[in-house]
Amino acid sequence: METKSYTLTKGETLLVKGPAAVLAKSRGFSVLGVPMMPEEKIVVRRNKTLPFEAHESESSAQVTMGERGEGLVSRDRVGVKIWEDVQKRIFANVELGKRRIMILGETDSGKSTLTSYLVNLALMRDLRAILVDGDIGQGDLAPPGCIGAVIVRNKIYDLRDLRAEIFGFLGFTSPRYVRDLTIERMKKAVSYIEEKEHDLCIINTDGYVADEGMDYKLDMVQELKPDIIVCFKDTDKELFKRLKDFDDAPIILVVDKPKGVVKSPSERSERRLNQYSRFLKDGKDLSIGLSRIKLNFMEDFYEHNVSNIELKEIAKILSSSILFAKKNDNKVIAFRSNMNDLIEMFGRFTIFNQSSLRGMFVGLGSNDDVFGFAQIVKSHPNQIITLNTNFKSNFDTLFLSTIRISQNLRNESILPFLRKS
Repeated sequence: METKSYTLTKGETLLVKGPAAVLAKSRGFSVLGVPMMPEEKIVVRRNKTLPFEAHESESSAQVTMGERGEGLVSRDRVGVKIWEDVQKRIFANVELGKRRIMILGETDSGKSTLTSYLVNLALMRDLRAILVDGDIGQGDLAPPGCIGAVIVRNKIYDLRDLRAEIFGFLGFTSPRYVRDLTIERMKKAVSYIEEKEHDLCIINTDGYVADEGMDYKLDMVQELKPDIIVCFKDTDKELFKRLKDFDDAPIILVVDKPKGVVKSPSERSERRLNQYSRFLKDGKDLSIGLSRIKLNFMEDFYEHNVSNIELKEIAKILSSSILFAKKNDNKVIAFRSNMNDLIEMFGRFTIFNQSSLRGMFVGLGSNDDVFGFAQIVKSHPNQIITLNTNFKSNFDTLFLSTIRISQNLRNESILPFLRKS
């Protein structure tokens, strides 16, 4: 641990990368729009960077840094002061009834920082804010593979201090395979959370905006119908043009990208693993029978067990030994003894190899609602699986995914997913 003292002049910003703790020794600092009081301490998480902006001369702070923690004083294009004019336009439009705001930008453009800033400003104006996080790869409110939504009641410095009240389970960490399903899940999350009393809804999105991601974001805008879209300048100009061509086009505001927010691939991986740990830690083993619960994969529900006669017919069609299968009206999900790590979709069949279940990250819930999470630690030959989970309530549906994590939660892999014609 190392402790350093900093004294800033008006207009300077102290960028602190965690792990660190920042103690204000005088007035004059603000963080994401919130003034700090003397002797107030703010903890900065590992791999998180927060801007401490000085509004008075001789503003002093003491920073205690852990391993890989950093502190840097800058007058450059950093901090939330670069968004001062834009936030005024946003809240002027909120007062006119423009209440649904969507944030668009590339990875590491500053979307989460801007979202936190806007939420804090809303709370300081006595406005009730709700937040929807649609980033299924690097989300803050929910584990990877999920969408999260929450009512924000207190000022925030890190969105990971919030836990979603509503989860949408996709089971993929990239929207490339589940574009339409991701948008549909976001629509549901927005609809559910907006039933709560609120003044504005802020929708944060993932960084997939280039190439096919542009069409994905345009479809998202078309379906979610935001009143205001906040785009970062680095976003493709073609996206701006196509947004303006919409009938009844939303208000489009362009913002600068702050410096000092880029994460390395290893930092992004560590951050994602920490999110799994956050929702799975202190779990206990629980064994359940697959035949006694519903299964969900890619929004399809499988409720009915397949008879032995049907199982043999399915085995003939798939030219493979089938251990277990469930069906809905038109589709079948099957588990076979093949030890390859592979998930296949073939016509009306979705096929999991038995070994694919080991380590799988899953959701626990009822019907369409996810309430908790688990990891499959073992698959038994008698249609029994053992879960490790900290969820203590009842559930009747298991939400399957393409995500595998190691038992110590230190490694993540994505199961190969193959669609056959």
